[in-house]
Amino acid sequence: MHFNKNQKIGSAYFHFDSIPSTHNYAIELLSNDFPPNGTVISADFQEAGKGQQGKNWFSDSGKNILLSIILYPENLSPSKLFLMNMAVCLAVRKTVLAFYPLPENVHVKWPNDIYIQHKKVAGILTKNSLNFHKVQNTIISVGLNVNQPSFPSYLPAATSLFLNTSIDLDRKTVEKSLFSAIEKYLGFLDLDNSSIEKEYHECLWGINKELKFLVKKNNETLKATILGVSETGGLLLKCSLENKEFHFQHGELIYL
Repeated sequence: MHFNKNQKIGSAYFHFDSIPSTHNYAIELLSNDFPPNGTVISADFQEAGKGQQGKNWFSDSGKNILLSIILYPENLSPSKLFLMNMAVCLAVRKTVLAFYPLPENVHVKWPNDIYIQHKKVAGILTKNSLNFHKVQNTIISVGLNVNQPSFPSYLPAATSLFLNTSIDLDRKTVEKSLFSAIEKYLGFLDLDNSSIEKEYHECLWGINKELKFLVKKNNETLKATILGVSETGGLLLKCSLENKEFHFQHGELIYL
């Protein structure tokens, strides 16, 4: 993928005190106009923040990073879309490490959440538009918990940088670090894809460990070891009981 380094992420920047969803606003921009590559839509608060599989994203106003980035990937085949997802995940992880420098505690949980130990600190949502088997545009939406002081009881597995560092961070500083990291990792896509895959697997949450999953299709529990992630983004598991390997796409499994 070619990323125009002369067009920095955030050169075009829309900020809102409150908005239904930065992700939906990015979709509207693309449907009505041709915003510059790297356009950012950010908000202090989202009335209907979007997460994976239609879930809402919880955030107090003015505490966290809530934004969407519009990109126009060049020379990126649809088969490589998850590779770009890997690069963005690694960039968000790198941002977390810039303020919480304990890499052994910061992982990517398949397919695109960032965890500090066993709690989620960031989530990523991507939307790709294809035209004649080419990637026309991509929206990358990031929710990064920066200064959130607490979470409701129904989110026991959520955390923030503040809860791990006791430091009230400047969100603009964190945001600049995020943009720089995303530009850096997207640039790697033009170089050596294997380095991205290697780094993603090195920090993959639960790799080489036996975990329990719920398989949605048959509502059955599966006890299996995470082997890794395929090029197309499927989770590779091995069940020692049956001595079989399984391949699941996002949405087909629930971690137990």
